[in-house]
Order: sequence, then C-alpha cells, then structure tokens
Amino acid sequence: MGPATAWIAPTLGCVLGICRHFIATREVLAVRNKRELGDLNPLPFAATILNCSGWIVYTVLVRNWYIFCTDCPGLLCSIWMTFSLYPYASHRVQNQLNAFIILTAALWCMLAVATMILQQYSTQQAVISLWGWAVSITQVLLMASPLSGLLNAWKQRSSANFHLGVCLMGLISSCMWAIYAVTDKNLFLAIPSFLGGLLSCASLLVCFVFPRTIPPRPTQQLQEQTRTAENAIEMG
Repeated sequence: MGPATAWIAPTLGCVLGICRHFIATREVLAVRNKRELGDLNPLPFAATILNCSGWIVYTVLVRNWYIFCTDCPGLLCSIWMTFSLYPYASHRVQNQLNAFIILTAALWCMLAVATMILQQYSTQQAVISLWGWAVSITQVLLMASPLSGLLNAWKQRSSANFHLGVCLMGLISSCMWAIYAVTDKNLFLAIPSFLGGLLSCASLLVCFVFPRTIPPRPTQQLQEQTRTAENAIEMG
C-alpha cells in the first residue's frame, strides 16, 4: 500500500466530505434570519444524522480515524441544521422529522441489542460485520433521494437543482474513498463509495446536458398559454 492510497486518498476524501456537510450552511442561516423555510427540505439533514451516527459507531469498532473525522463533524452539523429548520417546517414535515428521528433511535437500539448478543456468543468480527452491513445498506437506501432528483431532472430537462461544483466535489470524494476502500479491502466502504461515484457522474452529465433553467410551474404555464391565446386573438 503506497502513500497515495494509504493516507493521501482518504485524507482528500475526509476533507471533501467535511466540506460537503457544511455546503448548506448559508441556506440554513438564511432560513433562521427570515424565519421562513421556503423550498429548503430538512429531511436530508435528518437522514445525515442516521448515516453519520452509524458510521461513527462502525469507526470506533474498526479504529478508522479517516471515517471518524469525516462523520463526526457531519453528525454535529446535521443535528444543528435539522433543529434549526424544525420550527419553520410545516406540521406535516415536523411529523416526518419526528418519525424519522424516532425510527433512527429504534434502529440503533435494536443493533445495540444484537451487538451485546454477538459479543457474548460470537466474535468481534461478527460485531464489525453487523455494523458494517448496517451502515453500508443504510447509506445505499438513503441514495434514493438524489436518485429521484436525477429522474426529475431528466424528466424536466433542467439542471437548475444541481450545482456543478458540488457534483464535482462529490465525484472526487467518492473516487478517493473508493480507492481507499479497495486498497484496504473494505467492502462496507466500497459499496456506497462506488454507488455515490455513479450518482455524481450522472449528476455531472445532467449539468452538462441540460441548461440551468428553472422549469415553469403549472400556474406559470397556464398564464403563458393564456397570454399566447390572447395575443393570437388580438392578431386575428
């Protein structure tokens, strides 16, 4: 294992991962100042709480400082963002956040019980595998949200919801973690890293293929059709 894969790749992945956690800081501060949620969705930040907290437990078991230093700031940042946005969310979104956080706590409690059972009747490697598969599968499932965003972008033929710099940062970060995971023979880290890289590639493709135009809402389309019809009547 050379220095490029031993510490350069995970260090770059760690730095980029921390930067990605703090990307939405400006938007969250704007919501706190305006006291209006607007179009910002707090659910992804709650999902980050689930993801980062699981990886922190896994890193404690395997003593991996790179992943720990990435997800510890992510956990703190996502908790702050979630509870900063909570008071300004609608009642429906607040209920969704409540349910998600309770389910997160319930999931970790069940895994804690399974961990104690494995520690008594099995090996430490079984405990590591339990948490490794849990966090890997959880992160893959949480990728359904950006995947739905990609499908909507293809459907609307617009990249307005994608930022080229963020997508490029995600691709480089995923590549660094994938290189480190393959070198370290860590399947639990490799699976979400490769899938995250594929999603970042698809996001970059959307940025290059489709313009950053905001698709008109149905009311705007109706108004445009009405104006077109009125102009046609005037010209006729």
